[in-house]
Amino acid sequence: MYISKSTEHTERLANKIGVRIKSGGIVCLYGDLGSGKTIFTKGIAEALNIEKFSIKSPTYTYIRHYKKDRFNFYHIDLYRLEEIDELMLKEIEELIENGKNIIVIEWADRMKDNLPEKRIDVSLEYLDENARKIEIND
Repeated sequence: MYISKSTEHTERLANKIGVRIKSGGIVCLYGDLGSGKTIFTKGIAEALNIEKFSIKSPTYTYIRHYKKDRFNFYHIDLYRLEEIDELMLKEIEELIENGKNIIVIEWADRMKDNLPEKRIDVSLEYLDENARKIEIND
């Protein structure tokens, strides 16, 4: 468990995860609105040489795709879904099947039992304007 005291600290923690999944992997993010899920995603992207300023919450498109020379990075945000439908689930499962894809899922709890076993779970909790509690389980 970590206590992040700034956006920069949260991004540095996420950088370490990004380095670990450069060859492919899934990171599932959990936490309420404002807990830092998109900031964490930016930190992962930065470790993958994706300009963090290009990372925006895909709330209205659900999935954003960032293509790099050697990999595909997918940022998925399920906030607007009460429950994931069959079509969306199938699309995400196809992305997951390619073990070289790097996938970050915000609001991963919306997928419940459909998440793969091999993943990194990150729970973020808002403590105050600058501080977040971050738990990483892999």
